[in-house]
Amino acid sequence: MKLRAIWMAALIALTMAGLLGKPAGTSADFMAQGPYSPDGLRIPGTIELLSDTAYYPAQDTPDDEPEGWFAPQTVKVIETYGAWSIGAANWKIETMFGPRWIRPKPWEIDIAPPERIVLLADTPLYGKKSERGGPVATLAPQEVEVAGAEKQWFYTNDPSSKAWIQIRTSWMGDLWAHIPVNQIGTIQAVNKTVYYNGLSGNKELEAAVHPERAKPDYATPGETRVIKQYTTIYDRYFLVETEQGPLWTWQNGVAIAPADETLDVAAEIPLFSEPANKELAVISGEKVAVFEKITQPLWYGRGPYEIWHFSSWYHVKTSKGTGWINLLYGEPADAVKVHWNISIHGDRMLMRYPGVPYTSSALLLRNQEADVNAVWTLPDGTIWLAVTAEGHKGWIPFHIWDQDRLLDLDAGTELQIQAQYPQQLAIQADSRGILTLDQDIRTGYAKEGVDVLNLKAVAEKLGYKETSADNERSAVRYGRGDYSFVLHNGKSSAEIYWKDVLEKTVALGSAPAQQEGEWYLRQPDVRQLFGLSPIPWSGHALYEGSYTVELGKLPAKITGGSAQLHAFLYDSQVSWKQKNLKDALQPRLTIEENNDLGGNGHASSIEIFPAGKPVTDDTVTQLYRLNASRPLAPGAHDLSLVLRVGERIVWKQLGMWTWSKMIRAKEEAGVPASSFMPSHKHDLLLENKSPLYHLVATNH
Repeated sequence: MKLRAIWMAALIALTMAGLLGKPAGTSADFMAQGPYSPDGLRIPGTIELLSDTAYYPAQDTPDDEPEGWFAPQTVKVIETYGAWSIGAANWKIETMFGPRWIRPKPWEIDIAPPERIVLLADTPLYGKKSERGGPVATLAPQEVEVAGAEKQWFYTNDPSSKAWIQIRTSWMGDLWAHIPVNQIGTIQAVNKTVYYNGLSGNKELEAAVHPERAKPDYATPGETRVIKQYTTIYDRYFLVETEQGPLWTWQNGVAIAPADETLDVAAEIPLFSEPANKELAVISGEKVAVFEKITQPLWYGRGPYEIWHFSSWYHVKTSKGTGWINLLYGEPADAVKVHWNISIHGDRMLMRYPGVPYTSSALLLRNQEADVNAVWTLPDGTIWLAVTAEGHKGWIPFHIWDQDRLLDLDAGTELQIQAQYPQQLAIQADSRGILTLDQDIRTGYAKEGVDVLNLKAVAEKLGYKETSADNERSAVRYGRGDYSFVLHNGKSSAEIYWKDVLEKTVALGSAPAQQEGEWYLRQPDVRQLFGLSPIPWSGHALYEGSYTVELGKLPAKITGGSAQLHAFLYDSQVSWKQKNLKDALQPRLTIEENNDLGGNGHASSIEIFPAGKPVTDDTVTQLYRLNASRPLAPGAHDLSLVLRVGERIVWKQLGMWTWSKMIRAKEEAGVPASSFMPSHKHDLLLENKSPLYHLVATNH
């Protein structure tokens, strides 16, 4: 009996296999994703629907949103995603409405047997679909005509179990053969140019299908042709021309496509005899003619694979001969020139190109500085730096997690800002709109499409302390470290404090409310006061951007009437595509005097680095530049430097005016001055260890 439960287990196994790679014991040509076009038995050109079947306008349409239903019928297949023979699959089919998608289970379809099959071994023949009484004849290995098959002949939980196939003979009529399902296969002639980086195979097909029975032959790497293909519903095997003669192999090789295009090779690129094989020459600054190319991944070659194995290889004619090049296997043409210095923490091997080591020698850079000439980023945000160290040039990866630090030798770098692991608020909503945190802490409710959050639950999760701000309990304070804010019941504003000194009052979208002794506030205002950003794919969840600041040397004198502040921001914690950061609260930097929040004409900006490369929705980066500026009149100025996320003050370098005001306020409250003098390392500045930033502006 064929059990559907076992098939359902196979569906789950297939999903995991698609994530983890080809599992042991599965087909030689494992299908995890797709798309796959009809190619014989493995992907049939037509299927019969045995019951009413839902159809969908797109591959990713949810299962419970079908566009309609098809009655039982035979349909023509355009392409397939997934391994239908061992689990779930999406079929793209032709319909009167145009292409549509269906997702039948394996037991809900039938496919016609092939017109001809190849017998791999001596095969007994029977007069009827039963082995009782023994065979009436035996056929030697050969190709035979198929007259029919049992219903759903392919449907089995065990690929080695047998199905009944009716064979046409010229001397005894139509007889039945009992053949393992994984050996019901056909051969088609093909003519395909491919590249193999080494090949193992067998001269006989049966030996290739059962490699444990014979030792393989081996062929050298290179370009060749596939001349035949054997397919079952599970596998494909290929007959390949080699110097050993034709060999059957499960390796499908890498397709080489004809091309007629021109490439402009601006930066240095090696020319190879074969992809990532023997280097013939180095080319740059010329146009090359492409006559063949490989666009599918190559999983082999020198150096780490992650950079270039998904990029195209081109067979080209150059001034130095014919060979293969890869635009990512060489100097990156779109690297951005910079004038930086790097302080390397830990060990770093100097490489010839990004991800490509030197072959003859290697230089290890360890806990040292180097000049940075160019910066280049991969689509996943990985950063590579072109450096000069100890008289040698090359590329090194930039390691944020090792606390590498950069200095811009032209613009200057006064601050180093490091993102920390973000606190997360895993908020979910049930069908009634009730919000819970970490699955069991009631956190609020949704009202008119906006989340209203319980501030006590949010504060406790983020490490804030809630205290009453007046005797009547009509005001509440939330504080953590030096930052705090105060809310008043019924007032649409909040007071922002740093070290218990009022910084400013900000307007809220709506007034907070008290319910059963607890405070509630709408989510947009909560985000601003706590400095929270949405996790875009999680509905109601939020995260807190957290940062540490390292203060460098600040100028004691400026000319030109404008104070400038530059910082590198290193963020490997939230390395998301820009389209997922559109609603995030980014840190902003300001230069403030007399608590004026930056003053008139101030500017604060954050930019993705390296600058010069186009930024798209799919851009991922781990490196930003924060810049702040403000005009200053000639004379002495005591300034404060402030880093905020939303309204939350993350860090502040205090100026003289701020300290004088705070001292007076605390002395009036009877607090000894010694109890609130600065103690944190970020409160200390320059050689005199003063908490003050005293700047003199001049016209010349």
